[in-house]
Amino acid sequence: MLLAVLALASCSPQPQIKNVAPRPPSPPITRPSNIIKPSPPTTVKNTTPPLKSPVTPRANTPSQRHSPLAYHQTTHNGIIISTVSYDDRAHQLRIADQPNGPGSRWLTAEQAAATYGALAAINGGFFTPQGKPLGLLIETGTPRGSLNKSSLGSGIFISPKGNPSIIRREVYTKKQTHWNAYNLLQTGPMLAENGQTISGLSKTNNRPRSFIAWDGQHHWMIGHASSCTLADLSLALAGRNLAGVTIKVSVNLDGGRSSDLWVSSRIQGGGKSHRGFLNKTVRNYLVLTPR
Repeated sequence: MLLAVLALASCSPQPQIKNVAPRPPSPPITRPSNIIKPSPPTTVKNTTPPLKSPVTPRANTPSQRHSPLAYHQTTHNGIIISTVSYDDRAHQLRIADQPNGPGSRWLTAEQAAATYGALAAINGGFFTPQGKPLGLLIETGTPRGSLNKSSLGSGIFISPKGNPSIIRREVYTKKQTHWNAYNLLQTGPMLAENGQTISGLSKTNNRPRSFIAWDGQHHWMIGHASSCTLADLSLALAGRNLAGVTIKVSVNLDGGRSSDLWVSSRIQGGGKSHRGFLNKTVRNYLVLTPR
């Protein structure tokens, strides 16, 4: 059997192997020089300088019409609102403080105004039973008090030697030196922001109120409101046009028996005083003077 298998194998034809010449190596692949490789996506940094106040951005509108200095009175839902409107390019609001305590220099807003030759004056921020400012205060570069973290210090009126603003406390604390404050008064609560009312304000405790309001550009007003709640005053101010000032931002000042607005007769429609018979002396005032 083995011999037979070997015999058959010897008779099978053998495969022929062709002589195939080896292929030459392929030339290296080169990319054309004009093909641009895609670059990874890059993140473009925002080079726009931050606004001084995200709550109250000052629009760059030097052509905004000048607002005349004038006294006005209007009524909203039974609240009598008395205001002095002014343009910050012509007039400025500055702090008039009494370092020795309430009544040590002035008993009324009118007396404080007389010291500075002011055209109007209004009571300022809150103070402790000991007569110290309840919050931060800067009078013509001199700081007093300390930062108040309560709702009575949620807003800050700040006036460098340039343009004034009303900002949130949190905006100020992020970069205090950025503001270069020359006059500053911490007070609160905020009454209007971006033309909107503020939620959570008290709906009780009707009493006279004092406030500052601003249109976010160059038009301002200081004002006195007859007895009302903070929530009512917010509704009466936010987004409304009073005496040509569309109120975008407003902050509350000390109220009740501290409320005291005096207006000189040199102001159109002026010669007014809004001060209760039982008013008490206060720590500081805001006085309005020509620039």
